Amino acid sequence: MRSTAFQRLLESMDKLSMAQIERLGDALKAARSRRAGLEVLEKARPVACRRCGSLRVVRNGHRGELQRYLCRDCGKTSNATTDTPLARLRRRETFEAYARCLAKGFTVRQAAKACSVSVSTAHRWRLRFLEKVVEHQPKALSGLLEVDETYFRISHKGSRSLKRPPRHRGGEGAGRGRKASEWAPVLVGRLRGQRYTTDKLLTRVTAAEVTRALRDVVRRGQTVVCTDGGSAFLNLEKDLGVPAKSLVVGYDGHVMDGVYHVQSANSYHERLKSWVNRQLRGVATKNLPLYLAWMRLRAWGAGGVEPRDILTSALGKQVINL
Repeated sequence: MRSTAFQRLLESMDKLSMAQIERLGDALKAARSRRAGLEVLEKARPVACRRCGSLRVVRNGHRGELQRYLCRDCGKTSNATTDTPLARLRRRETFEAYARCLAKGFTVRQAAKACSVSVSTAHRWRLRFLEKVVEHQPKALSGLLEVDETYFRISHKGSRSLKRPPRHRGGEGAGRGRKASEWAPVLVGRLRGQRYTTDKLLTRVTAAEVTRALRDVVRRGQTVVCTDGGSAFLNLEKDLGVPAKSLVVGYDGHVMDGVYHVQSANSYHERLKSWVNRQLRGVATKNLPLYLAWMRLRAWGAGGVEPRDILTSALGKQVINL
């Protein structure tokens, strides 16, 4: 808006009725929310060309309220969302409100209602917003790392073809006991006294897969790994090259030597499974890594992360586990 038009708007404020002032206040609040999301996107402006990597990037008008940039070398244009999971999504002015829904752990229908979008759009946005966060794992941690596995029943939620009879409302499968073919293992590591969390969806809980999941997380000489007595954890000290403590609850109790336990990891398991299985009513196994990443965002710090941090993460910049 031009400065003269803005000045006329300010001068007309004294002529507004109380009803008009309230309507104007609601409109300003909505406009502020829209601009907040767009400003986060604008701050992620490309320093280099997203196409060829050239630094000769200049402003080149706007498209859909976002600044576009032109590369002087390859002639291609781009904006802050180009080549990111948020590319080509519409209604960008609603992104900040949707990020707020993710921060609160809303269901798809709750988020759709809060942002005035369809349920299918809310679900598609959820997958796009969390795509890059899957990669935001901690690296080379120092301290006591509690590691334990938990299990989610394999779900084909949303699939139009099943190779087995359907289980209505999550009912148990045929037979007794836990069959490996019906459960998906998730490895979780929590750094004692700090907010770092690592997680990995495994195909099987084997020594090779556990070692592969933790190799980049630990730091030689500065990390101590604490696990339960599972056979997959017995050779971690040799495989990772870091001290490892393994306790068997039936023999050592819940705490060994007054220090070593996996209760922080188990507490995280409980919060994760209660949220996924109860509030979200279960998720498809193929999308489970996205929901593990979502939980990492929500568990980062006492109050989780801010909506602007979720938007920044969706664009590919790591804001957790740093």
